[in-house]
Amino acid sequence: MKRISMLLIAVMVLSTVAASANPFSDVPFSHWAYDAVNKLAAKGILQGYPDGTYKGKQTVTRYALAMVTAKMVANVEQMLESGIGTNLVTKSDLQTLEKLTVEFADELALLGVKVTALEDDMQVVKEDVSMLKRDVDGIKDYMAKGGMEKVKLSGDMLVRHSNLTHRNEGLLVAGNGNANATTESQIRFKFKANIDENIHAVARWYVFTKGAEGNPSVNPFANAAAMGGQFGQNGIGNTTTSDNTIDLAYLHIKDMFRFGGDFTFGRNFYTHGHALLLNDYVDAIRFYKRSGDVDVVMQAIYDRHVGSYNDKNQPVDFRNVWNLNLGTKYRDHDLYVGVYVQEEPNLTNYRNVGKAFTLGNVTPGDQKNDSRWDVEFGSKGPIGNNGHWDYDLGFAYTNYELDVVSTVALPFISPEMQGWMGHVAVKWDSKKEWAAKLAYTFADEESMGALAIDNDQRYQDGIETPYEDISRGNNYFRNGLMNMGVLKLQAEFRPRNTKHYFRIAGDLLDEYEDTTTNDLARYVVGADKTNSVIGNKTNTAYDRWNNFGTSEAEAMVFTFEYRYQLAENTRIRLGYTNFEMTGDARKAGYTDAGAANAATKAIGAGGGFRVNDYDYSMLWTEIYSQF
Repeated sequence: MKRISMLLIAVMVLSTVAASANPFSDVPFSHWAYDAVNKLAAKGILQGYPDGTYKGKQTVTRYALAMVTAKMVANVEQMLESGIGTNLVTKSDLQTLEKLTVEFADELALLGVKVTALEDDMQVVKEDVSMLKRDVDGIKDYMAKGGMEKVKLSGDMLVRHSNLTHRNEGLLVAGNGNANATTESQIRFKFKANIDENIHAVARWYVFTKGAEGNPSVNPFANAAAMGGQFGQNGIGNTTTSDNTIDLAYLHIKDMFRFGGDFTFGRNFYTHGHALLLNDYVDAIRFYKRSGDVDVVMQAIYDRHVGSYNDKNQPVDFRNVWNLNLGTKYRDHDLYVGVYVQEEPNLTNYRNVGKAFTLGNVTPGDQKNDSRWDVEFGSKGPIGNNGHWDYDLGFAYTNYELDVVSTVALPFISPEMQGWMGHVAVKWDSKKEWAAKLAYTFADEESMGALAIDNDQRYQDGIETPYEDISRGNNYFRNGLMNMGVLKLQAEFRPRNTKHYFRIAGDLLDEYEDTTTNDLARYVVGADKTNSVIGNKTNTAYDRWNNFGTSEAEAMVFTFEYRYQLAENTRIRLGYTNFEMTGDARKAGYTDAGAANAATKAIGAGGGFRVNDYDYSMLWTEIYSQF
């Protein structure tokens, strides 16, 4: 015997049917259980006593409770069979009934009540609710991406004026200007066609203008290596060029196969991890699927070459980069790993054409083939539980190998490069106005750099790459770092309830290894695997194995940035960068070929060494608007 109040039984199960009158004289309207008792009586589950009373304070046996439950089960089954229950029986009702049938299973069996039908009904309802949730989520996603509009037009426009001033302190080189200014503009029209709820196509037409000597496809600021440090035509209003291209063109198909997953075919902007290896517009076939708690991405990225040692002088060739990315979340930490593999990437295309004889189609010293594979892995997430501290941690391993036709004088035929890159950052956010970051990014002497990096995406809210500030105004870091390290300190001020944003950053660059001993550098200077003594390494490829090609690559970079939100879709951005080389471009005893008449004294890196001019100050202003 189980003593329990009948009023508590009435409260255990509630439905959506209201009674028209009070059926029990001993349950006043003001009683706390009135609504529950009234609704159960209206459904025929509670009938009370012949004298019209409920006797809610009377004790009850388990068999009495089982009888109440049996009546509820029969009532609900009848309602579901007739179709009335679709609107009257809620998910909460069924869950409560399920618990009651489990509790009184033995008593219900003695009463001859079959509860499996109710369990089946419960399972059907659960499946229907789950399917409805998926449909609602799909509709929300579809509407967020344009809904039933067949073609949606959007775009953006950027106008940027930049002034870059070089400083020549030593060897002056023709073409180094001291007052380089340029104004560039771009407008992009994005067309999105919704073919159906699972398929959409995107294309973006990109038109830009800038100084005639520039090369925006490589770097929208400067092509320093090809232009001798020239940033733009002196003054404003000189000859400009305009060009147009398609920078986005892809077809996205959701749930293409029965096993699920999304496919993307064409050109899109892809980034992964901490952008140590990839952060650029690429042409790819991409497959994405979430498997359990893991995001899986497989893609074939098309890499275009202009000529190659194996192309028989053909102007264009393609080499796929095969890529697999995995990502998951552990507690509050995002973990990732990405693998990239490519045959014949043609990174060096080294040819020694000074030989007097040939072997077949190649000359001794010529490169026969090469290959590379890369792995980037890392994580990011909170430090502690106060919500103010976060970390970034990423590493990349690059493996590059090439084969060269053997020679008697140079038996070193297989240079190998196994390098490491890394990025470590600690970030603090006050959650109000201030934020700060301390970071260190490095790449050793055998690192071959990134696959593809676009460092100019912050104007459209792209991620901040580790190389962005140090690459503004130059082209030396367009593929990341090589044998260099960067220590960065950054502070941000974001006044609340205002349209202002301030950022200040300082970067300290230094060589990672002062004495380089990698295979490729040894091969270039004519050393074999056994010859460790090759004479003076100063000013040789050993001594200049870094981003600048200098003997001592040291620099300090200062960056200031201010943004003002002019309107909801328009903002103004103002920035200043000062880049100062503090190391030596060459040391005493300079003996490079073609410079026999040059002085043998040391020259500072900021003095315009060769065709480059490392020291500069840059001021840029821009207005960016989306529509």
